[in-house]
Amino acid sequence: MLKKYLKNMDYMIIVPLLILCLFGLIMVYSASSALPTIRYQSENWASDHFFRKQLLAFEVGMGAFVLLTLIPSTIFKKRIILFLNLLISIGLLVAVLAFGQVVNNAKSWVFGIQPAELIKLSSIILLAGWYSKRQKGITKNWKMLFAPWLVILLYVILLRMQPDTGTALLIIATCAVVSFCSGFIVKRLILLFSAGIIVLYPLVSFCVSFGVGLTDVQVNRFLAFRNPFDYAQDIGFQIVNSLIAFANGGLTGVGLGKSIQKLGYLPEPHTDFILAIIGEETGLIGVIIVIICIFLIVWRGLLIAHQSNDSFDSLLATGICALIAIQTFVNIGGVTSLIPLTGVPLPFVSYGGTSMMVMLSMVGMLMNISIRNKMNKETL
Repeated sequence: MLKKYLKNMDYMIIVPLLILCLFGLIMVYSASSALPTIRYQSENWASDHFFRKQLLAFEVGMGAFVLLTLIPSTIFKKRIILFLNLLISIGLLVAVLAFGQVVNNAKSWVFGIQPAELIKLSSIILLAGWYSKRQKGITKNWKMLFAPWLVILLYVILLRMQPDTGTALLIIATCAVVSFCSGFIVKRLILLFSAGIIVLYPLVSFCVSFGVGLTDVQVNRFLAFRNPFDYAQDIGFQIVNSLIAFANGGLTGVGLGKSIQKLGYLPEPHTDFILAIIGEETGLIGVIIVIICIFLIVWRGLLIAHQSNDSFDSLLATGICALIAIQTFVNIGGVTSLIPLTGVPLPFVSYGGTSMMVMLSMVGMLMNISIRNKMNKETL
């Protein structure tokens, strides 16, 4: 059985995944090596402090990857698993609000993990499980389409209370893609989403203009996005220095370890802004390599979703690919000032233990579906 699994491994996923993770580890070390002497002098941390923590997360994540490659993903659609998934997710989000640690103006950490990252996968599993069990009636019944969104809405409300608006919006966008692919009549879904955009756009514009329902940090991010150079000394400081990093790097970069912007100009260069350091040290070539690797994983994942005969597997793979693609776009858009900053990490590359472990777990599920697709073909 193990030989069959190894034989059917999808190397078009494994190769770009390993390139991303290993390159990410190198860049986390490069971006963070000066931080213990610049920002955290009182902690007496070694220059490889963040690198070692990220390496541990990578090792644990690879363990989860291997495990989920061997365990059939269809186990997650069992009623008891879906119920436990829901119970644990809500429990963790409530625990964050009650006992969480405040980091960067948000209460996002509890028990040493960031539950918001787990909720991304939890939401995808929930919708995939719900829709896959109701394929016959879902084409006509609006209630079947919207019922699981009541839970997603609860997740979003609890995330907003942290506040973690970036993750909340990411979950909404990902779940919208899963719903779109659920089997419901496409024309009705397009009409529904169009109506939602028409209603939400002026509402969001009003909230941004008058700061209604937004924190000062969130309002400042919108202001900085509109014209970062007008606020270069305060709220636009990070964006401006991110753009300077890309400009410094040019085509080939200034060389590994030679970034200037990581020396205090970008406060947390190893997290959400790591692509700016990649752009500065390895140039446009390094940035393109990262984007191509992520694209290959998403592309292969969508092919896997298309080839699967199981509706749960197909929706799960689609949701995972949508999350990776949307999160990548949001991160790159934020650090290049194409869209407002949201504070989401670059998949497989940014520093963040929980994010790394969850992302590797997701790709493990993709690999599992791919292997079973190939093994099913062999038995036909």
